[in-house]
Amino acid sequence: MIRFEYDNIEADKLILEFKCKSCHAISKTELLVVPQLDINTFDKTKLSYQHKCVCGEIYYIDIYNGIYDNYGIVNGIDGNENDVYVHEVSNYFYNKDSILVDTIGSYFKIESIIDSIDEMSNENKSYVYCLLFSNLISILDSFIKIYTEPIVLGNDDLIEQFSLLFGMPKGNREKKIEKIKDFYKRKSFQSVSNQKKLFENVFNFEIEIDERIEHYVSIRDMIIHRNAIDPEGFMHKINKSQLLQALDVIKEHIRHIHSALFDYEVDMYADKILNRQYI
Repeated sequence: MIRFEYDNIEADKLILEFKCKSCHAISKTELLVVPQLDINTFDKTKLSYQHKCVCGEIYYIDIYNGIYDNYGIVNGIDGNENDVYVHEVSNYFYNKDSILVDTIGSYFKIESIIDSIDEMSNENKSYVYCLLFSNLISILDSFIKIYTEPIVLGNDDLIEQFSLLFGMPKGNREKKIEKIKDFYKRKSFQSVSNQKKLFENVFNFEIEIDERIEHYVSIRDMIIHRNAIDPEGFMHKINKSQLLQALDVIKEHIRHIHSALFDYEVDMYADKILNRQYI
């Protein structure tokens, strides 16, 4: 068996991932509800689950919750806590409604980290600056994905236009929705070209994109895919002022995107109401 721990304050449900002993693939559970803490006695409570791997292997999972004991056990496999990936799902659901607040929170985290690393050596600071720089582009990508996916999937015209522009194979509506969801999961809106496709050709509004963003994305690609080593033989380095400038540029770009999408949704909702009135 493997014992794992979780945060019983943060988590209402858990999703576990671990290596199956039979097929050796990573097996992922459904949502497992955390047992309610007995606030009258503070005795440890327990819920038990049966998880079936895609290969057919069955695992029995026990989750315990107490004031001092909040842990779980995956029976039937050997290893240690590091062999089980625990995903804590709270009532605060991360989605389109929360993404702007989450994005602003990420800004503050980066600014806080920048302020805290001034005492590092120049070499170490440059390394951390590169990691934070690449994270800025990920923040931009995640904002676009999480905010726009439900808008696209909620409108038949947008589904058709998205499928056409991003090369989805022909099929019925359900098949197109499946392919769009897969695109949002696996592809990226970091590139300026994909952003323009989405905003100008799917949503049909223009948005000004700072020319520096395309350059930032190219540097991010070097950092992530080549460990910052350029094909021309030099190492990409980011200093504090460059990182702060990029943070300001990305902030402003996301602000423009949010404003344009908010106006788009308001207009779309107004058209829907007016059309209903005149039917």
